[in-house]
Amino acid sequence: MEGPKDDTMLVSIKEFSDFTGVKQSVLRYYDDIGLFRPASRGENNYRYYSLSQIQSIKLIDMLRELNIPLKNIENLMETRSPESIVELLIHHEVELTGELRALQESFSLIHNLRTLIQNGIPNKDDEISVKFEEERRISLGPVTDFRPNETYHRVYSNYYRIARNQRINLGYHIGGYFDTLEEYFNAPGHPKRFYSTDPNGLDVKPAGTYLVGHTRGDYGEPGDLPERLKRFIEDNGVKVIGPCYNLYPHNEVCLKDPKEYLSRIAIRVTTDSVRNVKGGKS
Repeated sequence: MEGPKDDTMLVSIKEFSDFTGVKQSVLRYYDDIGLFRPASRGENNYRYYSLSQIQSIKLIDMLRELNIPLKNIENLMETRSPESIVELLIHHEVELTGELRALQESFSLIHNLRTLIQNGIPNKDDEISVKFEEERRISLGPVTDFRPNETYHRVYSNYYRIARNQRINLGYHIGGYFDTLEEYFNAPGHPKRFYSTDPNGLDVKPAGTYLVGHTRGDYGEPGDLPERLKRFIEDNGVKVIGPCYNLYPHNEVCLKDPKEYLSRIAIRVTTDSVRNVKGGKS
């Protein structure tokens, strides 16, 4: 609907409602309580509004959406001044900035979680493949302190404590990092470091070509994946340059049985050494 060209032209309550998105019943109520009155009344007592009132009603509407009581809004409108409106807007600008940050963090967490789970669905447990992977921000933890007969879960929980103290969002997936392939082969259940997939992390998983394998099992239980990877590398002459990233796309978030968790290892390799490798079962 095209509006009148002259902003001093009076419009009916229906037209004003169409322009502003504020229901007619709400406009009538605001008039009844003295919060927002029409510009004039016709001989038939119909309400008529000026288009110059649009900003005022939109401000009232916004304040209501911020859950400010009508009485407070009424007092503000009665005593309003440039200074009082600026003070009010600054206050709510700060509040909304915090809410926007929280919403952005929630969206990032949901997007990260959905992407990891979804990407893990089509993978076959016994297949090894070669993939180009984009650069990703991560947050590396300190060097782990696995001792003889140390359990994966104990060291894993230590990282959680450190991450919490560093204000890292613990909702993101946590993975295991190995500097070299030898580290992974020697102790696949004992990562050199743990890392968070928090995209606000200060560290980087570099873009490049990766050898990717999957297996099923609880945290720190790689099954026969290291042996399968070793055979695949030897059979195809793959040159590994490291590092290695171990992640669980499917964990307790989407599965009940820890034995069914999906573990993923991504090992950085030279592109030339895998140019003719298509991947497959090993």
